[in-house]
Amino acid sequence: MQKKSQCFPIILCLAILLLYFHNMSLLRTMKELQKNFKVFPLRNLIFSLNLSELNKSYCKNISKSLNGTVEIKHQAPSFSERKALADSVFVGGEYVPVGCDNPDHVAIIVPFRDRAEQLPVFLGHIHPFLMLQSIHYRIYLVDQQDNNEFNRAALMNVGFKESLKDFNWTCFIFHDVDTLPEDVRNLYSCPDQPRHMAVALDKWNYKPIGQAHFGGIVALRREHFQKINGLSNQFWGWGGEDDDMYKRVLAKGMKVTRYSAEIARYTTIKHNQAKMNPDRMKILKQVDGSFRSDSDGLSNLAYKLISCDLDDLYTNVT
Repeated sequence: MQKKSQCFPIILCLAILLLYFHNMSLLRTMKELQKNFKVFPLRNLIFSLNLSELNKSYCKNISKSLNGTVEIKHQAPSFSERKALADSVFVGGEYVPVGCDNPDHVAIIVPFRDRAEQLPVFLGHIHPFLMLQSIHYRIYLVDQQDNNEFNRAALMNVGFKESLKDFNWTCFIFHDVDTLPEDVRNLYSCPDQPRHMAVALDKWNYKPIGQAHFGGIVALRREHFQKINGLSNQFWGWGGEDDDMYKRVLAKGMKVTRYSAEIARYTTIKHNQAKMNPDRMKILKQVDGSFRSDSDGLSNLAYKLISCDLDDLYTNVT
């Protein structure tokens, strides 16, 4: 008995040393993969990364070295490509980078309805794009399942609230499913002021359409979105909610920032344009965000959560 008890600490120490060197080998492999802008299989790691350790000095932020455009594919990823993506993120579409210094914690909120053909194209593009930027992110698909007109603004409010049940996200990017970023210098992060991301789109010949435009893709810090009380819940049908959001931002003493049109470039996935709400301008006047932002938005949001399912590449909020 005494000999066995003396051997046990030695065996335990050897096991710990073997595990340590194995993990160090995995870590070196992952860093090399990320250096070459490839993804790594998070699910195959023996050890788990504690989010509280993301601020440690071993991380190296590579975002400043990013340069140039990425390839845009209009086809859905193949089975093998989708599997590779799924092996590179946690279930629910969450990615935690290794090799970054204090990454942004970003919730990507995608209002969604009847865009099944566009979704795989979007996911196949956005995941590799975001991985290059070394941010901690998760993609939330907020799917409207009722017989009412599409309410993009309310879905954004729902996505904001539901995502915070998972993690204390510091940055929220509200993203159309039909719009693909082209340049990795267009960082998916939240600066000191709200940012309009989709400045130059191919369907507009990459020409900005005006300083008051705040649609498509926008980025706001958590405190910014709370300050404007989210978006108005009154915009049923397509159009108007982004104009109201712009008014809310200005009314709360903030300003909209943008990257240059050379960087903030996007390709749109072709589809039949949704019918524009003929009453959008009337509604815009009635719910003017300059005056009603305190009473109409997150504060009076009413919805029924049907389910919250974890897909390999996204979290589906219905």
